[in-house]
Amino acid sequence: MTDRPVLSEEEQRRFTQALLEHLDALHSFAWWLTHRREEIEELVQETCLRALRFAHQFQPGTNFKAWLFSILKHEWFRRTGLARREVQSDPALDDEVFRCQGGTPEAEVIKSALREDLDAALRRLPEEYRSAVLLFDLHGFSLKETAEILDVPDGTVKSRLSRGRQMLRASLVAYTESKSREQ
Repeated sequence: MTDRPVLSEEEQRRFTQALLEHLDALHSFAWWLTHRREEIEELVQETCLRALRFAHQFQPGTNFKAWLFSILKHEWFRRTGLARREVQSDPALDDEVFRCQGGTPEAEVIKSALREDLDAALRRLPEEYRSAVLLFDLHGFSLKETAEILDVPDGTVKSRLSRGRQMLRASLVAYTESKSREQ
């Protein structure tokens, strides 16, 4: 017997539907954290299981997507012991995530080169800066939501965004300058 409150059938249906609507975003965030296909699937699966297990703790009227991202981020921290490590890209997954839709062959080459450059620059960022930049700039979370997901004060998020963007900009400028010298 469980002590957890049980959701009604209608609440379970709505909760599951909302969860399914955010699967792509969860996969995307997990991809940026790990770049390893097996870990991505495990992270998203565990996130979904935990969300379903603790559905009764979700506060209606709050941001469901931010709540899911927070679960995923905490699961990532639990699995890695907050350890920083080099992430390796999975080319097959990269193609799935960044699949180009239509366009000329030239546009496809440019998109591919830009994706690789940005991906490399993002992977070089320390994890705490990368997470802040990805959540705020890529996934569109507010400052407050990003702070809640990362479990840090708003000021820390502002600082991480500023420093992360500076590092990203410097990395891309240095890369562009080195490419210009090669030509």
